[in-house]
Amino acid sequence: MANTIDLRSHCSHFRILVIGRANAGKTTLLKKVCNSIEDPLIFDPYGDKIEASVVEESVERGLHDIENQLIFQSNPKFIFHDTRGFESGSIAETNKVKEFIAKRAGSTELHDQLHAIWYCLPTDTNRPLLHADEQFFNTDITGKVPVIAIFTMFDGLITEAFTQLKEGGVSRKEAKDRQIEQALGMLTTKFVEPLMSTKYPPADHVRLDGELAYCSEWQANHFNCNELVEKTANALSDETLKLLFVSVQQNNIKSCIYHAVLQ
Repeated sequence: MANTIDLRSHCSHFRILVIGRANAGKTTLLKKVCNSIEDPLIFDPYGDKIEASVVEESVERGLHDIENQLIFQSNPKFIFHDTRGFESGSIAETNKVKEFIAKRAGSTELHDQLHAIWYCLPTDTNRPLLHADEQFFNTDITGKVPVIAIFTMFDGLITEAFTQLKEGGVSRKEAKDRQIEQALGMLTTKFVEPLMSTKYPPADHVRLDGELAYCSEWQANHFNCNELVEKTANALSDETLKLLFVSVQQNNIKSCIYHAVLQ
């Protein structure tokens, strides 16, 4: 088994494709994982930096290149790719994602391959699974690349649960006491169960909270990002990739120690 130094000499970064509709909390998630307050730098497939103004102009014109690489200065060992526009469910956008995954899967070089997929699904919506989501999880698109589903905006579901309880006739205090339990039940029935019943469900899933009733927003997000790191590591069947992932992860020291001891 290669040690961390040998591994870094062959591949110095971990590559993740991030899928999710607009306003799904993707950027916030990546900032938490990379312990950053700054937006990522964007590079083209050849490693040349793309200026922010150029990116903004492309977005305004409805253009987006999935091959562009998002890198945070706080942790440049992660390379992220975004699928902006995937939620439209158009054949063109779906094909772009398929082609990107297939191209990366066909690479013989570890550093060019796609190592994991994080699929963000906001829960503050009346449409749990869009057509694009159903297409993705009912088609063998990812091959051996593990997919972790991330349910974001859970605080919105808590608000909805509180409203339902109040409309059901319970007191404000009781609604406040029961809102998280109610929201967790709604998450299971409306989101988790339909997703896990698809033909190709994710390897695992995690809930990313916003502001909860009993802890600060930072505490909730920090805890669940650690859970995301742990579940991503566990979903990696290749021990070399698992070691690579935990070696570039700076925010979960316990996970790094645990998996390093297992090697």
